[in-house]
Amino acid sequence: MTTEKTSFGVGDIVVDVINNEIGVLLRRFNLYHSPPYNEMEELDDACVVVWDVFWCGPSLWPMERVQAYTEEGLEILLEAEVLVLHKNT
Repeated sequence: MTTEKTSFGVGDIVVDVINNEIGVLLRRFNLYHSPPYNEMEELDDACVVVWDVFWCGPSLWPMERVQAYTEEGLEILLEAEVLVLHKNT
């Protein structure tokens, strides 16, 4: 298990290799606070960083296209090789 955090950014693409779907990271926010997001909030114990992901794939209903994932959850899925990250450079 790696201890290095993955750096995610708006526009990054994640590929779900299990469901053959592609997601685009739309926005990052603290689940417990209203926007705008402040990176200093991450020092707070009550900070839960979440990403909205827009999914493209044949098996999704239109209202399921945008889903929220915790940043830690995305890191776990990457480590488990369920997702593959392609950076928006």
